[in-house]
Amino acid sequence: MKLKEVLPECSEQWGELEISDVCHESDKVRQGSLFFCLAGGKADGHDFASDAEKKGAAAIVCQKKVNVSCPQLLVQNTRQAFARAAAAFCGNPARKLKMFGITGTNGKTTTSYILAEILAAAGERVGLIGTNCIRYNSVCIPATLTTPDPMTLHTALKDMLSAGITAVVMEVSAHALALDKTAGILFDAAGFTNVSQDHLDFFGNMQAYADAKMRLFRPSCAKCAAVNVDDETGQKILREGAIPMAGYGRNNPADVFGIDLRMSAEGLRYIINIEDDIGEVKFALPGSFNMYNTLCAAAMAHLAGVKTNDILRGIRSLKRVDGRFNVISAENFTVIVDFAHTDDGLRNIITSVREFATARILTVFGCGGNRDKTKRAAMGRVAAECSDFTVVTADNPRDEDPEDIIRDIMRGVPPERAHCVTTEPNREKAIAYALRTAQKGDVVIVAGKGAERYQEIKGVKYAYNDEEYIMRLLQSGSIS
Repeated sequence: MKLKEVLPECSEQWGELEISDVCHESDKVRQGSLFFCLAGGKADGHDFASDAEKKGAAAIVCQKKVNVSCPQLLVQNTRQAFARAAAAFCGNPARKLKMFGITGTNGKTTTSYILAEILAAAGERVGLIGTNCIRYNSVCIPATLTTPDPMTLHTALKDMLSAGITAVVMEVSAHALALDKTAGILFDAAGFTNVSQDHLDFFGNMQAYADAKMRLFRPSCAKCAAVNVDDETGQKILREGAIPMAGYGRNNPADVFGIDLRMSAEGLRYIINIEDDIGEVKFALPGSFNMYNTLCAAAMAHLAGVKTNDILRGIRSLKRVDGRFNVISAENFTVIVDFAHTDDGLRNIITSVREFATARILTVFGCGGNRDKTKRAAMGRVAAECSDFTVVTADNPRDEDPEDIIRDIMRGVPPERAHCVTTEPNREKAIAYALRTAQKGDVVIVAGKGAERYQEIKGVKYAYNDEEYIMRLLQSGSIS
């Protein structure tokens, strides 16, 4: 492609320059690449401009002058320019698809799966992009990030379009919004789930974190939005938003709301009111937080013109979301695997299980290394106070010592609950201990990793999955 087709703001002097691809990683540059010096991340891309030139970059896009002899194009924001260039290089596929974006601390993945089922019930061919995978038709690509980098994202959208996909539901993380990964995409409908503490290692404080999520609700990003009226940030979005919005919830006045919630281990039921169109929701996953996830998906679908019958049918058809409230039935007890990795998420899963549990709740969890340390003690407190017994273990320790992470978690355990908490740095041993400790009727919650298929330790990702490991333990007969 010609440079002017990828980067319209370039000068006439360089407009006819041929570009072979669009790139932001110097080690992936090839002859003819258009290299973007991305700023504002862990490393400054401007420091790698000369490396990109040596590998054959046709031109460098930068926010400040760099020491290269090939053409360099100055722009105000290289991240926004990169996202738009990636879209243009792939033929702007998002403009030809119905795009749905969901942001929030918890619930994004489950809500995206629910909305995908609803849209399918309404006749759309649906693609999914999120924490678990990039999925469409029979294609399923494991995800490395909740929201992919722009080139990966638009390549996936291009492939989906070629495969006959008509609608795409994607998770839009706060990181992606702060780093302009979705710049240039106008979502047909956006959804907001909630905000609770997470990722403060990146954002520094809760206000900056919430502000990043609020960026999705600008006229340049979304045509309309469904927003949780029972969340403080959601109320702010509703007050300040400049796009049409539908509020959803159960405690405050809303356009889409639910009443008469009934729950069991088999799922939940409630009466939904969608702007005075009433029906009964039946959903396979329990938990009051899943009431909110279904309400969000229903409100987004309603904004997109989907009929209530199709909304109810779509919700009913979803039976499982990998890593979200996955139930494993043992002979005498039950195990639930869930992605809950914040204090709010952990509280939600434990209290939801408490609503139907007939005996004790045993919780196994850890916290990721090289990430927000301030949430560790909060998660320790929640697990100790809400569970009958807790095993604190490793999650993805990354470059940290698991023992150091566990000590941070244990600082939050109230002294009067210390006797109900034990530690085991090895995750497999911790889970095995919890299963051996479980008695008749108990529920064991294994939280934090969900559908992840690895454990990251000292820069190495070892093959590992909670559910698969638990199934092997139970089938081996070593847990009696």
